[in-house]
Amino acid sequence: MTIPVKPNAESDAKAREHARLLSNWRAEQDSAVLYDALADLETDAGQRKVCRDLAAAERTHALFWQQRLLALGHHIPQFRPRWRTRLLIQFARWFGIGFVVPSITVREMRDRDDYERQDDAQAAGLAREEQGHAAIMRTRTGAGFGNNLRAAVLGANDGLASNFCLMMGVAGGGARTSTILLTGVAGLIGGACSMALGEWLSVTNAHELAESQLDAKAPKLGLQPAQQPHGAPFGDASSAAALSFFLFALGAMVPLLPFCVLPAHFAILGSITLALAALFAIGLATTLFNGRSAVFSGLRQIAIGACAAAVTYLAGRAFGALSG
Repeated sequence: MTIPVKPNAESDAKAREHARLLSNWRAEQDSAVLYDALADLETDAGQRKVCRDLAAAERTHALFWQQRLLALGHHIPQFRPRWRTRLLIQFARWFGIGFVVPSITVREMRDRDDYERQDDAQAAGLAREEQGHAAIMRTRTGAGFGNNLRAAVLGANDGLASNFCLMMGVAGGGARTSTILLTGVAGLIGGACSMALGEWLSVTNAHELAESQLDAKAPKLGLQPAQQPHGAPFGDASSAAALSFFLFALGAMVPLLPFCVLPAHFAILGSITLALAALFAIGLATTLFNGRSAVFSGLRQIAIGACAAAVTYLAGRAFGALSG
């Protein structure tokens, strides 16, 4: 009988070190490519120079890791930007640089956190420099568009998850397909109205608080009532409420669609399948903001949504059994 040989601990350590150095080198190369692409898209000369300087700094970091790889006798592979970098560049071309700024900021902060756990990176000051890059990107104008995308993804996720769980809870109670469909429609409309009302109240109250504080300070500043700046809270609040309504309804429509187009005996399975696929897609979208891998984010989103739906299904089944 052949006894398997246990891998040499020293060889394992060398392999891990090689993987770490190579991962750092690729990450810095990705960042340099991204900043160069943003510089090519930038119309403001000052901001273009900022992007070029950031790209140069990232190339310097990449050179640091390249030298360490060569010193250990490793081959430097041909570089190819990762899919997330290529996607961010494409988004910047389509929607503008501000669209991708939050994603880049998250990326820089993730690199900083990684470097803080690596002695050689800390000694070279790379963690501090990555935090500086993130601070620079936070000052970019137009970053609100990217933050709005994040809010849109989360709003659609709220509608999807809540209505999916609601419908599965009713299904667990043994309700007929027509009843589940009616529940889904009610959940969509009720949830969307609730989200819209909550957003309207939040924005309106924020404006009213700001104006009351301004009114209190006006005498000290020597301002007359006519001289005080006043916002348009109802216009802003109405727009925010309409957007919240639309995003929630968009997500809530996903588990509802199969009940509208499929035969009754396939509707529940179709709803589960479509909802889980949509959850995975939302997980993929969150990789633009959280710096995680696409597969991890997608599967995590599915796991959380599926667990929540399973809990409500079992609760519905238990209540259905108790109520007869």
